[in-house]
Amino acid sequence: MALIPWKEQHPLAELRDEIDHIFDNFFGRGRKGERQGSGLRSPAVDMEETDKEIIVKAEMPGLEPNDFQISLTENTLTIKGEKKEEKEEKKRNYHMVERRYGSFYRSIPLPCNVETDKVEANYKKGILEITLPKAKVAKVKQINVNVK
Repeated sequence: MALIPWKEQHPLAELRDEIDHIFDNFFGRGRKGERQGSGLRSPAVDMEETDKEIIVKAEMPGLEPNDFQISLTENTLTIKGEKKEEKEEKKRNYHMVERRYGSFYRSIPLPCNVETDKVEANYKKGILEITLPKAKVAKVKQINVNVK
């Protein structure tokens, strides 16, 4: 877990943040200024740790397995991809074409070392589930010191 330095905020900082949030919502922008509905949001992630493994579940609705990539570097799991969607509707009086696209990127720091060669990823009904077996830690052996 990363530590964030504490700094004293100006008394009006909270009010400014709330007003920014209202304007962002009104103009269809997310918290970080990205357009809502553009597909640029990071996937929602749940992480569970057991004695033997770490299980990460990411919501990836509307994507196909070839739309995203998973990588593991040191103790960081990265999920990135791109969503492209095109909808076309032709009726008697109109012709409508909608396109939505965007990329996403999510890095998740892992709390321990994992066995990279045994990682499994499954995708079903818009949910990506990644199982990361924990690396075996060398057992601590107590060594007695003989006094002469």
